[in-house]
Amino acid sequence: MRVLNAPKHQSGISVVEMLVALVLGLILVLGVVQLFTSSKRTYQLQDAAAKLQEDGRYALTRISQELRMAGMFGCLTASNITNRPAAFDDPIDWDSASSTLRIVTSNATRGVGTTTNADWTMITDCRTNATVQAGVAAPGAGQIALPIRLVEYQFDAAEGELLFRGGGAGAFTTLMSGVQSMDVSFGLAAAAEDSYVSGNYVAGSAISDPALIRSVRIEIVLEDAGGLVSDQAYSVAVALRNRSI
Repeated sequence: MRVLNAPKHQSGISVVEMLVALVLGLILVLGVVQLFTSSKRTYQLQDAAAKLQEDGRYALTRISQELRMAGMFGCLTASNITNRPAAFDDPIDWDSASSTLRIVTSNATRGVGTTTNADWTMITDCRTNATVQAGVAAPGAGQIALPIRLVEYQFDAAEGELLFRGGGAGAFTTLMSGVQSMDVSFGLAAAAEDSYVSGNYVAGSAISDPALIRSVRIEIVLEDAGGLVSDQAYSVAVALRNRSI
């Protein structure tokens, strides 16, 4: 008599084991998602902070370059300059009412003798005489042409923008957005013959003699349009290379 083999027991996973595996897999997926979300958030915060820092550095560097060349009117003293415009007497001015910084600065970074984009041109032999002509002018034999221009930086509180204008006329153009505030203060010397700042920085309204200005401090506060990072304040103090004449 043949005995039939009993059916073998089928192996597999139980419902409980399957549920445990699903829970563990879900926990693993949630961990990966959390890690990805955290990394993305960190990247967004760092990127927003870096953009604010880059904007702040750009604005302060640009204004600083203009300030360092303010009052640079050639190699002769004021008494040797003919046809000197009144704007040359006060090459740095901060109008707190309109939040406008006006700078009469040399455009020599373009090269001596290159008078492109000049509001005035100083023609001088750097020995005995110098004369100022409006606009672009060419030097004669034995002379050099020093381009000089008027630039203005204005803070528009209503729009939160830093504006720029050259030449003292026409409309301002937007240089940067996301500006919450801008302030300018001045470091003054105690006497005209001193080359260093005496005391604290003061507001423009407290300046009795522009010739005492030795340095300018610019402070701006930038805000992130996306609201990811808090407002960032940036400042720079610029020592003037050329004193007011």
